[in-house]
Amino acid sequence: MKWFLTICSIFAFASGPVSAYLGHPEILLVSTIGFVTLIFVANLDRISEFKASRDGIEARTREVVARAESAVSELQLLAVQVAELSLSLVKRQGRWGGYSDEEEEAIRKSVIAVLSKLKIPNSEMESVLKEWHRIVEFDYSHHILGGSSIPNNAAPEVLSEWKAMREGGIAKFPSPQEIMSFLVKNDYLTHELDELVKDYRFYCVNRFHKRPEVWQQRRDWGQLRKS
Repeated sequence: MKWFLTICSIFAFASGPVSAYLGHPEILLVSTIGFVTLIFVANLDRISEFKASRDGIEARTREVVARAESAVSELQLLAVQVAELSLSLVKRQGRWGGYSDEEEEAIRKSVIAVLSKLKIPNSEMESVLKEWHRIVEFDYSHHILGGSSIPNNAAPEVLSEWKAMREGGIAKFPSPQEIMSFLVKNDYLTHELDELVKDYRFYCVNRFHKRPEVWQQRRDWGQLRKS
């Protein structure tokens, strides 16, 4: 159908000058209008928007729209990847003495705000923050277990268990329940540690800190001692 209309439009366009040459100039206008109409109808499937204005006629084709949508999708994908990498680097760099908690949070909020403006889906937002949350959880487990200080007066088997819980690094670290079991079994559980484990569990579920002021003091939580 499309090719048929295109061929007809060509005949309509050619008939104008021929008719004028044969002494029928009024047909020239009719043939021109017919040509434009047939060309328009023949390409109707490619037209996504048609707008008349004082400056002329503007037509946007589906091809142009498709390219624009593709560009937006690629921009969104790039934004997600850059955001994920940026947040990961912020959490990984320096580990100690790098960005302050306030600076980290400001950067996180800024990145999330940009992604929101780009209309990144919530599922992608969760992917961007996955590494961020994982490192926060690692820090909870690391500092609840005493940071870099070995448990006070720990028996060899207790020290071996403590080291085993930490040797996985950021890739594999103990859950709140595993830490609680270790503390209870080895008589390290205190009221303060119980609350810290609850804070850790709360973050795993809600993805924000139950007691931000306590979290900011995590480097001072201290060494494990018998309760």
